[in-house]
Amino acid sequence: MEVSGIPGPNSMMMEKRSIIGLLLGLVFSFSNVSRGQEQSESKDYQYALIEAVKQKNLGNLSEAIKLYGLVIKDQPDCAVAYYEAGSIYLATNQLDLSRTYLQKAYLLDSDNEWYTMAYLNALGAREEYDEAVSILKEKINNDPGKTEWEFKLAVTYFTMGKPGKARKILEKIEKEKGFSEKITLLKASIYESEEKYELAREEIEKVMVLFPEAIQFRIVAAELCLKSGDESSAANYYREILEVDSMNIFALTNLTDYYRQKEDYKQSYKYLAKSFSSKQIEINRKMAILSYYLSDDEQAQRYSEELSNVIEVMAETHPEESDVRLIAADFYIQRQDYIKAYGHLKKYLELQKGTYNIYMQTIMLANASGLDEELIFITNKALEQYPDSADIRFFRGIAFYQSNDYGELIENFKGVDHSRYSSREYSSQARMLIAEAYYRLDDYEKSDLLFESLIRDEPDNYMVLNNYSYYLAERGEKLEKAKDWSSRVVKNNPENATFLDTYAWVLYKLQSYEEAEKYILLALDKGGENDPEVNEHAGDIQLSLKSYQIARSYYMKAIILGGDKDKIEKKIEMIKIKENE
Repeated sequence: MEVSGIPGPNSMMMEKRSIIGLLLGLVFSFSNVSRGQEQSESKDYQYALIEAVKQKNLGNLSEAIKLYGLVIKDQPDCAVAYYEAGSIYLATNQLDLSRTYLQKAYLLDSDNEWYTMAYLNALGAREEYDEAVSILKEKINNDPGKTEWEFKLAVTYFTMGKPGKARKILEKIEKEKGFSEKITLLKASIYESEEKYELAREEIEKVMVLFPEAIQFRIVAAELCLKSGDESSAANYYREILEVDSMNIFALTNLTDYYRQKEDYKQSYKYLAKSFSSKQIEINRKMAILSYYLSDDEQAQRYSEELSNVIEVMAETHPEESDVRLIAADFYIQRQDYIKAYGHLKKYLELQKGTYNIYMQTIMLANASGLDEELIFITNKALEQYPDSADIRFFRGIAFYQSNDYGELIENFKGVDHSRYSSREYSSQARMLIAEAYYRLDDYEKSDLLFESLIRDEPDNYMVLNNYSYYLAERGEKLEKAKDWSSRVVKNNPENATFLDTYAWVLYKLQSYEEAEKYILLALDKGGENDPEVNEHAGDIQLSLKSYQIARSYYMKAIILGGDKDKIEKKIEMIKIKENE
C-alpha cells in the first residue's frame, strides 16, 4: 500500500518499518545474555572498578573509561576491565577499540559466555564474519548440547547473506529442541529476505498463537501480506490490531490508505478521522494530509460531510492550533456554510491577534449568517484593534439596524468620514441606514433630508428610491414625487415583486385603484404571493374596488403567511359591514 508521490497517507503518517529489522530486533532480544559482575581478587583496584561502574551508570562514559584504564594498568590481566571498557567503546561506535578490548577479554577468559558474546558482537559490527563463524564452530564442537551457539551461528550466516545455511541450522535446532519463538522469528526473517512471503507469514502466525495480544507480530504479518500482494488479508490484520488497540496509529493510517485505494472513501475518511483524534501524528503532518485530500475538489465536494468530520476532529484534538481554524473556515466558506466558517474564524481570533482582512472576513460571515448579536460582538472586538475603520463601522451599523437598535445605529456612524469606505456601495448603504433609522424613530425631517440627499447624489439607486417612495406613501406625503420615483424604479426593474408592490401602494394612496390593482397583481405574480404584506395590500386595493370576496381571500392568506392578525381581522370586519350596507 505504498503510495508514490507526496502526500499519500502511508508516506505522510508514518515511516514504513523494516520487517527484517523488527524481527532481528526480537531475535537478538532473545539471544542477549545479561552479564554478572566479576569480582576481583585484588583489593588494590577494587575501588577503581566500583567507581568505574558508578560513573558508567551515571552516563559519565569518558570518566569510566579512564578508571578502567587505571585498573588495566595496575592489573593487565583483568578481563572484566577489558570487557567493560570494550562494551562502552562498542556502544559508542568506536569499533576498532571495542574489538581490541573485547578480544583481550575473550582471550583472557574464553570460557566466559559474556565475553565471548560481546566479542562476537564486536566482530559483527566490523563485518568480520569469518572469524565469528570460526569461534562459534569451535564453541559448538566443545559444547554440542548448547543451542545458543548454534543459534548465534545461524544469525551470523543470515547476516552474511547466507540464508540457506542459517535455515539448515535452525531446522536442526527445531528438530532437536522443538518450537522456539526466537527460531521461528529468525526463520520468518530468512524467508522474507528470500521473498518467500507466504512462508514467512506462516512462521509469524505460529508466534501469534502464543502471543495473541502482541500487536507487533500482526504488524509484521500485515506487511508480509502487502509484499505478496494480498492487501485484503493485510487489512484483516489491521482490523485485528484495532480490536486490541483501538487507537493504533499504524493500523488506522494503513486502513485509511487501503480503503482510499479501494475507492471506498466513506470508510477511508472514517479511519482518517479516528487517526486524527490522536496526537501521535504531528499537527503539521495532519495539515499536509488534509491539504492533500482537499486538493481534489470533486472528491472534497462529494464527501463534504466526511471531510467535515475529519476537520472537526482535528480542531477538537488541537484546540490551540490556530491554523487548523483557518483551514476549517476556508472549507466551510467554499461550501457556503457560513455559520460554521464564522465559528472557526471566531476561535482563530481568540488564539491570534487577527489581521484586518481576517477580521473583515469574520464580520462578513457573521452578517451573511444573520448572526446579529455575533455581528455586534465581532465588530466591537475589531474596533478595539482598528478603531478608525469605516467599513467595520458600516457592518456594526447593519447589526444595530437588524437588532432594531436605531439609536445605537445613529451613534455608531457619528464622526465617520464617508469617503473612507472601501466602496461606494458601503458609503451609500451607510447613509441609507441612517435615514432608515431616523424614519423608524419618527424623525421624518432628518430622514427625508438624508433620503433626498441620496437621491440627488445617486438618482439611479433603486433601493433608495423604492424605500423612500414607500415611506412617503405610508405617511401620505409627497405622493406625486413618490409616484415619479417609484415608476422609474418599476420601469427599470419590471420583475421585482417588492418594487411592484411599492408602486401599487403609492397608486393606492393616490386613489388610482384600477391602476394599483394592475401592479399589485404583477407583484403577486412575480413572487409576492407568499409575502403577507403584498397580500394585505392586495386586499386593501380590492376592498377599495368593492371586490369584497376577493379582498377577504387576500386578507386570510396574509394572516396565514404571518401578517398582523389583529389589524387584518379588523379589515375583514369592515368587509362584513360594507356587505351589509
